[in-house]
Amino acid sequence: MAKGNASVRRMEEAEIKSRFAKDVLEKLPEWFGDKEALDAYVREVAGLPFWAALSDGKCLGFFAVSTHYAHTGEIVVCGVLPEAQHAGIGKALYYEAESYFRETGCKYAVVKTLSDRVDFQPYAQTRRFYRSVGFEPLMTLTEMWDSENPCLIMLKTLV
Repeated sequence: MAKGNASVRRMEEAEIKSRFAKDVLEKLPEWFGDKEALDAYVREVAGLPFWAALSDGKCLGFFAVSTHYAHTGEIVVCGVLPEAQHAGIGKALYYEAESYFRETGCKYAVVKTLSDRVDFQPYAQTRRFYRSVGFEPLMTLTEMWDSENPCLIMLKTLV
């Protein structure tokens, strides 16, 4: 799938997935400023289904996903470079991931993000993105992360 001059491709090689994730996440400090968490994502994506938006060999963005109980797909981590945001790349990546969820029999897609109980503009942008591709707020959990960083779980029904 192509978006502008970027093409979205499924990546298989663990080292490339980790390198692409690190390159993108390091440029998104408002979302991924915690080095330990960033490093954990970089390690985790190596073993996950992963799509990258590429332009001239450069990764503009990526999505990494997992599946739970054979019927729920989860967006584990994703990001789009600041200069590539609002150009349809995130949506192109998401729809590739959603196609994968559907092909593997998932009925639902979920994502965890910072709740709107916290007034932080970068995550307001994130929640708008997820709403734009059909996700709805399901619940906020303070016990998942902590009370200062309440976790909003968003859900999309796929069938």
